[in-house]
This record gives sequence, structure tokens and C-alpha cells, in this order.
Amino acid sequence: MTILRTPTPLLTSLHGRRFGLGHKGELIGNEKEITRPCVDASITVGAEDTNVRAITIQLKDIDGNDINYREMVEVYVLLDANGDAFVVTGGSTGIAIGTDGALLTVVAKKMFVAISESDGDIDLTWTDTGTEAAYLLLRLPNGRLIVSDALTNT
Repeated sequence: MTILRTPTPLLTSLHGRRFGLGHKGELIGNEKEITRPCVDASITVGAEDTNVRAITIQLKDIDGNDINYREMVEVYVLLDANGDAFVVTGGSTGIAIGTDGALLTVVAKKMFVAISESDGDIDLTWTDTGTEAAYLLLRLPNGRLIVSDALTNT
């Protein structure tokens, strides 16, 4: 006689919900993701054109593919690539939203919250008539920090 048993979940929460590993290593709970798939990003800083630089951010999943949903990230403007300090003034106009996404200023010219479009794109512009050293830092939902190339204009 063979007794069939239902496999037990790897983990059970205090509320009796099942947790385990989902597709591509994502954590799931009762068939719902409990971690966000956005774990990487690329930041492309365009060439200076009349004191303005275009900045393109592409949010990505664990496989390096563009995400296919809107995601919220934090954006900071730093004095150096190591993240030792925030910029002093943040450029003459600073960071502004371009054609893709939405941007909310938290601290003028230094800290922002951005929402991507449904394909993970965020387009920004950096405007500075001076030559202040500046770098863009992106804080992803999983806590990972991504730093851009220099935004400094000549």
C-alpha cells in the first residue's frame, strides 16, 4: 500500500500562509510576489548640450531585462561617485523630468522620488550653467545603489 502525502511548504508564516521560492528565485507568499523584481538599473548620461545633459534610467529585473511595470525609486544628487556628500547647490536648475516617468522633489535639487513608465524608463535632464561636480545616485526598491557617470558641465 502506497500513502501519498502532500508536500509541505518550505516556510509557513505565523498566519499559516505558505512561502517559498517562485519563478527566477523571487520570494512568493500564497502565489503573490513579496519581493520586487526590480533589482538593477542602467543610467546613461548624455553629452552636454548648451548646459543641459539628458539622463536615461532603465530599470531591470534579475536577468537584465527591462521591467514591464511602473516602479518607484529614490534619486539623489551627490558631490562624488562614492556618495560621501550631497551636492552643494545642485546645479543652476538641477534635475527635471523629461518625457518618460514622473518626478517629485523631496529636497530641492538634492533628493527626488521618481516613478518609471510601464516599461521601466525614466528620462531626466540636468541643467547647470556652472561646473559643479555632480553624480546621480539611484536607490532601488531592494536597497541597491547605482551611481551614474559625472553630470558635471564644462
